[in-house]
Amino acid sequence: MAHRRWREKEDTLLTNLTSLVDQGVWRTNNGHFKPSYLGVLTNEMRVSFPRAGINEIHIEAKIKKWKSDYRILDAMLRRSGFGWNPNENKIVVENEIWNEFVQDHRVQRHFRDKQFPHFNRWAYCFVSDEN
Repeated sequence: MAHRRWREKEDTLLTNLTSLVDQGVWRTNNGHFKPSYLGVLTNEMRVSFPRAGINEIHIEAKIKKWKSDYRILDAMLRRSGFGWNPNENKIVVENEIWNEFVQDHRVQRHFRDKQFPHFNRWAYCFVSDEN
């Protein structure tokens, strides 16, 4: 499968996902999204980007990645010594604490200097979704 270029489409997808959360009808009692939400998002993305060939599988993969990144960031922020810079949208932590952290979490080492401009919107969408 070809790699999709999402940069220009991410804001639209996230806006549409946020709208579903706002409507209050797309979550089950336990906070999960109802299965039909992917179809709704796919239709909305097809209207916004008719030639992009965006299907449910692409949207599901993007949302899965967002959830994963959100959960990693959220777990970091719950640790002592970790903070959030809202102006730069990234983790802040002193070198000593970071070096200790990455000894056990090497896969997450790129999170320190990376900006996550959608973090607050992810939190709004995923905070009660335990998928």
